[in-house]
Amino acid sequence: MKHGRKFAAVGIAAVSASLVLSGCSAIVGGQPSGGDDSAESGTVVVYAAHGPEVTDPIIAAFEKAYPDISVSLTASPGTGELISRVESEMKNPLGDVAWGGSSENYAAASADAFAAVELENDAATVVTDPEHKWHATDALFQAIAVNTERVTDASSYPESFEDLADPKWREAGQIAFANPRSSGTSYSLLAAMVTAHDWDFLDGFLPNAKVVDGSSQMFDGVRTGEYALGFINEDLGATWVAEGAPLELIYPSDVVSNQIGVAAVIEGAKHPKAAETFVNYLMSKEAQQLMVDEVGRRSARTDVAPPAGLPAADELKLAAPDPAVFATDKDAVLTRFDEKLASAK
Repeated sequence: MKHGRKFAAVGIAAVSASLVLSGCSAIVGGQPSGGDDSAESGTVVVYAAHGPEVTDPIIAAFEKAYPDISVSLTASPGTGELISRVESEMKNPLGDVAWGGSSENYAAASADAFAAVELENDAATVVTDPEHKWHATDALFQAIAVNTERVTDASSYPESFEDLADPKWREAGQIAFANPRSSGTSYSLLAAMVTAHDWDFLDGFLPNAKVVDGSSQMFDGVRTGEYALGFINEDLGATWVAEGAPLELIYPSDVVSNQIGVAAVIEGAKHPKAAETFVNYLMSKEAQQLMVDEVGRRSARTDVAPPAGLPAADELKLAAPDPAVFATDKDAVLTRFDEKLASAK
């Protein structure tokens, strides 16, 4: 993996420093079975925007730690669909927990979609929500992915976002970019681009890009060689490289897009204590070590090291988009993207 040119380092905590709160309401959160009567027995209904590679090992460990609580899992194809389901059920919530997707997506949800609860393990995470509605469960960085069978000259690999606006990439099908309306990953990428280079950057980048419907098309299109370049979540990219895919992962030298993955207790959940216990467990050191060891994704805790082979956060220049723009004014951001895309055609 390449890190591009060297810049002054910025740690994860700086990514969302404006979101960190020193404390408000009373801390709640269950302990393993036998030690806490507040953790409900029965079933906790979890809506998850994760695949089984993420959910299976962590749910298995949770049910071992809390044998009186069983998890009923409903998978969602994406964060947008998950949050839309929660919002559509607000008058009669059928789920207890939403798990998966970035903090920006949860912050932009309906004000009454998620319950405000401060949990015990919040204090150990790299960032907390001032309103305590979402809770950090993982940290995910995005890299530029180069298909080495399509781009055979290593000296021509891009090293930065800025390089992707070079007219040499304007040949049809060169750069895959998922539509940020449907892709949380691309929304984070868009926020990083605009934060580092302002909106005018898109005037050079979008004519070089093929905008596809979703993240999986972007990821798979670069892996198969349909596109020469694209973007990829680092854990998936590292897995594919280890499996022999013809990919080079490059952490841009000007700015690295990143997401804080989160979970939330659904407002009006029918099993609120079990929901709080589950979300609190997701942030526990045990679950976060599983996130690293079994999933290959960075922990959201300050005391758990990243997976082997991934660069430390302080080696990279991480994007720190303004939450007042990219979290609370998401519709305006997407409208402006649509305008830039239309003018690029």
